[in-house]
Formats: sequence, structure tokens, C-alpha cells
Amino acid sequence: MKKGISLIMVVAAVAIMMILISAASVVGSGAIGTANFEEYKSLLSRVSDNVNEYYVQNGVLPITTQVIAFNSLGNEFANAIVANNDQANTLYVVDMSKLNDSTITKGSGDVKSQDVFLVAKGSNNVYYMKGFKYRSKVYFGL
Repeated sequence: MKKGISLIMVVAAVAIMMILISAASVVGSGAIGTANFEEYKSLLSRVSDNVNEYYVQNGVLPITTQVIAFNSLGNEFANAIVANNDQANTLYVVDMSKLNDSTITKGSGDVKSQDVFLVAKGSNNVYYMKGFKYRSKVYFGL
């Protein structure tokens, strides 16, 4: 009788390891996606809090003179606006230099790159123009 590991045992061990690795990869990538989405929601919440704090302290919104037309934003963004009852409110670009929060790295771009936050005057709801895609849906606001 020969001592050692048979080829069938090696193949079975490799197959089991491949199944475990692929399952761990799927779970890990889902967890990373969820963590990124939670970070996005936290970012929107911080910007919204900063906008409201600025408004309370100064009596005006921290905005530029740029107005964004509701009908120029696309269907998904328009649906988010309608869901928050902001379709009648004017959308302004948030001036990030007025917020004094160095931890916020997004929103300092321009309208062309869509790296800007928008605020609806009247409700003070904040939206990120580029949005965030999570589980086949794009989110623009809270």
C-alpha cells in the first residue's frame, strides 16, 4: 500500500477552497458597497447640516449665483426632486468655501463635471449632482 495523498483528494481540496474564496469575495464586495453608500449618506448629511448651520448664523444660504434648471437634470434626478417636493423650489449650487469643513472633499468642482452640491431654496434640501449608484439605483439626496 502506498502512502501519500491521492489526486482525487487534492482536486477536492482545491475545489472546496475555490468555493470558499468565491463566497468570501461576494460577501466582501457587498460589504464594501454598503460601506461606501453609508459614507455617501454621511457626506450628504454633513453638507446638509453645514448648509443649515450657515443659514441660521448668517440668514442666507451658502450659495453661488448659479441656478440649475429642474428640467435639465435628467429623469432620475428629477424623480428625487419630486419625491422631496422640491420641484417648485429654485436649485442653487452650494459654495463649499463658505462651509468651513475641510473633511468634505466632494462638491468643489463645477456644474460641467457635476461635482457640486445643490440646495433647494425654501426647503434647504441638499443634493449631490453626480449622485451615487447603489444596488442599481442612483441616489442624489437623503
